[in-house]
Amino acid sequence: MERVVQRVASIGDGRMNIIRGLHNLPERFRDAVVAIGNFDGVHLGHQALFARLRELAAGHDGVPIMAVTFEPHPLSLLDPRRAPPRITGMRGKARWMEEAGLDAMFVLHFNRSLAGTEPETFVRGILVEGLGVREVVVGENFRFGSRGAGSFTDLRRMGDQLGFGVQAHPLVFVGDQPISSTWVRREVEAGDFGMAARLLDRPFEVEGRVVSGFQRGRDLGFPTANLALSGMLHPPVGVYVARACAGGCWMPSVVNIGRNPTFGDAEIHLETHVLTDIPLNLYRQVLRVQFVKRLRAEMRFPHVSALREQIARDVASARDFFSVGAG
Repeated sequence: MERVVQRVASIGDGRMNIIRGLHNLPERFRDAVVAIGNFDGVHLGHQALFARLRELAAGHDGVPIMAVTFEPHPLSLLDPRRAPPRITGMRGKARWMEEAGLDAMFVLHFNRSLAGTEPETFVRGILVEGLGVREVVVGENFRFGSRGAGSFTDLRRMGDQLGFGVQAHPLVFVGDQPISSTWVRREVEAGDFGMAARLLDRPFEVEGRVVSGFQRGRDLGFPTANLALSGMLHPPVGVYVARACAGGCWMPSVVNIGRNPTFGDAEIHLETHVLTDIPLNLYRQVLRVQFVKRLRAEMRFPHVSALREQIARDVASARDFFSVGAG
C-alpha cells in the first residue's frame, strides 16, 4: 500500500475528522462501522445509508462511524473526459457527513496504484489490516477493486472469511427514480433548485475560498467576492438571487455566473455581490453560496454604463425579493 504524507483535520465542532492515510489513523477509529463510496453531494440516498450506520453502531456499544471515500473522483484518473463536476468539495462533504452523525471521513488517495489493486488485496490491506472494520455498509450496486471486478457478493464472502459484517443498503427513490449524484447534477445544470434541494434535503450551494478578481465590480459600484469554479458543479450562466455565508453569517446576495461577455473573458466566473451596507473584506475567506432564484440570462452590453444600469436593476430585484420574505 502506498504511504504518502498524510494528516488528520477537524472541522465544525471538532467531532468530525478528515483522516488521510492509514498510518495516521487514530486508534480510536479502528473497529468502526464504515460505509464505502464517493458520496458526492451526500444526498438523501447517502443519508439513509448513514442512518443505517448509526443503527449498527448503536448495536455495537457505540463504536465509531466512518465513511471511506476517494479523492479525487476515480473517473478523474480513469477517464477524465467523463469525470463529473463535483457537487461538493471536501469541506462540504465533511460538513454534511458530520450532520448525518458520522465521526470521521477516511480519504483514500485514488491513484494508479489503488486503481490496480485487486479486490481481495483491497479488503485485506485496507479494510481488515488497515482499518480493522467491524461492519461495512455499501450501496446495492457497489463495485470495487481493479476494473470494478469486486461485487457486493464478493465483499460479503470476504467478510465472512475475515470476520467483519457486510450489508447492502437499498437505493432510495423519489417517485419511481432512484436518487443519485447524477440526478442531482442534472437538476442543478437545468437550474431546477427546488428538485435539487429535494434530492439533497437542503439547498444546493457552491463553496470555495474567495480569490482575487479583476476588481470590475468595485469599479462599477457593486464589489463582488469571486470563487473559482474549476471542476465544481454550478447552475447555467446567468444572474441569480442567492444567499452567501461567510464566518457562519448568511447574507442576501446577487450572483453572476458567466464569462463576462462585455469584457470578453474566456473562463466562467462566479461573482457574488452581498446586499449589505457594511463594508466587507471577504478575500481568502471560505464562502458558501446558495442559489434561490434565477433573475436573467447572461447578456453582452454595448458599453460599461449599460452594464452598470442592469446590475443596479438586478440588485433592486434581489432586494425586493428578500424584503417580502420570499424564498
